[in-house]
Amino acid sequence: MELIHRRSLSEGSNWHLGCLSILYLSQGLTGGFLLALTTYLASEGASIVDISLLLSITMIPWTLKVFFGPVIDSITIKKFGRRRFWIISSQIIMILVLLPLIFMEVTSVSTSLIVIFTIHNLFVAICDIATDALAADSLKETDLAKANGYMWGSKILGRGSGMLIASSLFFTYGFSVGILFLICFMTLAFIFPLISSELDHKEGAENHHQYKNVLGIKVLFSEISQGLLNKTAIAAMLFMLLSNIGGGIFDVIYNKFYLEVIGMTGEDIGSVRPVGMWIGGLIGLSVGVLSLYLGKRMLLIFFLVSQLLIFICLSTFSSDTSYQLGSSAIIGLDITDAGVKVIIFAILMALCTTQTSATNFGIFMGFANLSTIIGNGLAPLIIQYVTYNTAFLFSALTLIPCIVLAYYLTEAKN
Repeated sequence: MELIHRRSLSEGSNWHLGCLSILYLSQGLTGGFLLALTTYLASEGASIVDISLLLSITMIPWTLKVFFGPVIDSITIKKFGRRRFWIISSQIIMILVLLPLIFMEVTSVSTSLIVIFTIHNLFVAICDIATDALAADSLKETDLAKANGYMWGSKILGRGSGMLIASSLFFTYGFSVGILFLICFMTLAFIFPLISSELDHKEGAENHHQYKNVLGIKVLFSEISQGLLNKTAIAAMLFMLLSNIGGGIFDVIYNKFYLEVIGMTGEDIGSVRPVGMWIGGLIGLSVGVLSLYLGKRMLLIFFLVSQLLIFICLSTFSSDTSYQLGSSAIIGLDITDAGVKVIIFAILMALCTTQTSATNFGIFMGFANLSTIIGNGLAPLIIQYVTYNTAFLFSALTLIPCIVLAYYLTEAKN
């Protein structure tokens, strides 16, 4: 019994935070592999339209999280744990669906590649929303900022490591070897939730209710509306809808911009961007603690304004821009993005106070992922009519309303 208690996902214990962080690290590694794949394919001659198609379609499952949430909130097998059941089952499918890629030679964007990564991302998204709900259900509000720092710091470190490892493996040994590595790591990460235990109630609600295998429709909608039909939640959804447009544009065009304008190689990009992700990961790990001293408002606005200024700097880059300055912009964007995510997700989780935390957080994240898809879709349209520099300036402008909303979301009364 003592061993089971030590592996309980509760009380903000080392095991609790460690398991959440490993799940996020695994998700980040997958994201890093996909980013490395876009760099690899761009180096092999893939166009901006090809990259946009790959990123836009494989991102669709993330926007559907709003529909996954009610299912995850309503149905489970209690003996596995309300959220752990979904985490474990989705991880198994995430791993299995990647197996065919080991036997494929990939040098261009193809229908089979898009289909496999879209299905994979579908179950990554389910795992992600179940993990977010587990965190919201099992952590005290006072632990959310610190936990989000660990979780998102781990995810961003995973993205950086995934991109560096994948770039190295793709360019040196080929696509199949890179995918095999990803499968092996995800299998190791799967062990941690498998051997853990989960609370049978929401943190702080021990005497109110215990989880059931099925949550009634009436209760489901009542809890969803209670969590979302207020000014703060609506402002949060609008923030999420706007905040990733610039990043979505950047992810589609930056490879071609740096290859064609700055003169970097695919290997250069694959080695530089992970640096920003690693530093961003370390920033993420520390932001949760820093917010206790500097406050969420100051940190969130600082990171948003910094991101806006970097996009403005990018809009001035040309073929005369040095390798060092070009690299600094990539690194800076990943650092500021990490800071924004850690703070805003702590705010969002604090808003998920009902039994439908998976649905409510999924709706917030659905808007965030829709924002990314909008950016991915806009990128080729913008480049068709204007220059890269104008696209970066447009990305900067999309952050202005986010800064205003950030001020409102971090008011003490909210």
